[in-house]
Amino acid sequence: MGVKNVQITVLIENTKNKTKPKLKAKHGLSFLITATIDDKTATILMDTGPSPDALLHNADVLGAQLQNVDAVVLSHGHYDHTGGLLAALERIEKIVPVVAHPKSFETKLSMMPHLRFIGAPFKTRDIEKAGGAPVLVKDALLIAESITTTGEVPRITSFEKVEGFSLVENESLQNDDMVDDQSLVINVENKGLVIIAGCAHSGIINTIKHAQKLTKTDKIYAVLGGFHLISGNDKKIQSTVEELKQFDPKLVAPCHCTGKKATKKIAEAFGKRCRVLCTGDIVEL
Repeated sequence: MGVKNVQITVLIENTKNKTKPKLKAKHGLSFLITATIDDKTATILMDTGPSPDALLHNADVLGAQLQNVDAVVLSHGHYDHTGGLLAALERIEKIVPVVAHPKSFETKLSMMPHLRFIGAPFKTRDIEKAGGAPVLVKDALLIAESITTTGEVPRITSFEKVEGFSLVENESLQNDDMVDDQSLVINVENKGLVIIAGCAHSGIINTIKHAQKLTKTDKIYAVLGGFHLISGNDKKIQSTVEELKQFDPKLVAPCHCTGKKATKKIAEAFGKRCRVLCTGDIVEL
């Protein structure tokens, strides 16, 4: 058994799709992922955008059947990736696992431009009330055959640092190193690894290297999602692009928090192999 092919629908992303004007674009991210495994399918909702209205509206416009979702994966605990979760669970209409890191539901804060709450707008008990089964784990978790979360991502590169985030822990304000950040990894037969990141706060290069180690597979076929380079300096962006080139993926599809400067550099480096994602896009792999 193995994954034969994958379809990724971008339910929510920051930018509007000129070819699909009825869709709502909002700062955030949500992917509906359908993987064919032999003669069966596994459907995963990865992240849920910032709000119920955009998620459900776009799902309806795109004809995305959330009722088919088998599991929900949260890449991390920020509002722009979790805000639509409870509404999504109600639409799914059955109890499904909601996979997240235990620290995803801490009180998360930012100081940009002032102290503000940026965490998930609910707690785990609310997930249960809405029909979800919280699966809070630090380690990688197998979602289906050849599909796994990364779990916590080791920080090994010198240039990928987490800055600007805080959380309340042990009754004090601490730096948030975003240990809850995780990605989804799909090993597609005869192609290689498809890595889907929410924000890659751990660093997209760290994430790819961890995915290779987890799966014992070196071949990278596609890297998609937010790469969180929007506030990265020139050195960080250039280092990331150079490392990405070493993996030689067939597709690099940045979006959300990657930032215009980094996206331009990625597009220059990968040419036709770069596809910048926006709301409503569908990627077939």
